[in-house]
Amino acid sequence: MWQFWNGYVIIQIEGLCAARFLKRLADVGIRVFHVRKTDEAVLRLTIPARRFFDLRKLRRGLPLRIRIVGRGGLPFALRKLGRRPVLWIGTCLLFLGMLLLSTRIWVIRIGGTNRVDPEEIRSLLSERGIVPGARIEGPILITAANDLSAQIHDAAWIGLDREGILLTVNVVEALPESTKRISTVPSDIKADKDGVVTSIRVMRGQARVKVGDRVKKGDVLISGTVIYKDSSYETSADGTVCAAVEYREETALSDRITESYETEAEAAVRILRIWDLELLRTKQPFEHYRLTDPGTVTMSSLLPVAIETRTAREIGFRERALTEEEAEQYALQEARERAYQAIPRDAAIINTYGTIRTKNGARYAVVIVTAEEIIGKTEERPA
Repeated sequence: MWQFWNGYVIIQIEGLCAARFLKRLADVGIRVFHVRKTDEAVLRLTIPARRFFDLRKLRRGLPLRIRIVGRGGLPFALRKLGRRPVLWIGTCLLFLGMLLLSTRIWVIRIGGTNRVDPEEIRSLLSERGIVPGARIEGPILITAANDLSAQIHDAAWIGLDREGILLTVNVVEALPESTKRISTVPSDIKADKDGVVTSIRVMRGQARVKVGDRVKKGDVLISGTVIYKDSSYETSADGTVCAAVEYREETALSDRITESYETEAEAAVRILRIWDLELLRTKQPFEHYRLTDPGTVTMSSLLPVAIETRTAREIGFRERALTEEEAEQYALQEARERAYQAIPRDAAIINTYGTIRTKNGARYAVVIVTAEEIIGKTEERPA
């Protein structure tokens, strides 16, 4: 930010001794920014405008060529505005507009959601008048945060934090029902999936299976009935049981595939940003397209506004015939991806097996993924 207020100069250094020249700059305390190499013996960097005239003395004895390729900051902007009153008036109006816009919320960002639906949060905020463009005071945000925490079942806590035009919704989700322990009501831990037991940790209750046992959904893993010698007592079972669970997916082989490709059509896409916030984007040039990365960025010398220009390349779709080997690979890949999607996020994949089989004259790709996961679910005893 201080570069903007004091003014800066972008210079280009040409010569094989550019590294030595940078060392001289550091020795005399001239701070440099945005150093980049544009060619084998060409450097571009930014220095404070007031230190530019010191460069002539520092380059003595070095075969270098130094030239200005750009300048910016408040001093240069004010000099331009002094010669152009219409631009000065327009800039003042723009500043005034930005000042008015900064009193309102324009971006709502939601974080920390896994089971909670962000759209549900947006809908509840909208009912309270908290929408892009609204002018919101602090007490309203505190009340809204408390209401949201009470209304959304899967949220343990919700906080609303405003910073300028940005409203951040921070969500801390409650523990899922499967992880909550019942300490006063007799209960069992039962399998919620078929699998082979890989580990057991009993905190309370008595294990009814051992490592290596194959269990089915509904089997009691840890019982709340503890039997010791000739007596027994009831408790709420507590513990963790992990098992190897198989996920099986089948995909029929196809002799054709639809694939994407880049056409020769191109169009420029311009994006207006203030800091990292995207305000406007030109109209979508094609139904399907890919943006080049990175694009060129034009910075304003007076405001924190940037216009990013990128090239959009149109994406088309076409069908093509597959060889037998390609058909098998595509089918195996699709079945594998579907199996992975069914696996819980906290599970660990142990093994993946894929093969091609024939059933009723049709060929299928069969993928079996084995994952280790917690399969125990606490169930209360019927009264």
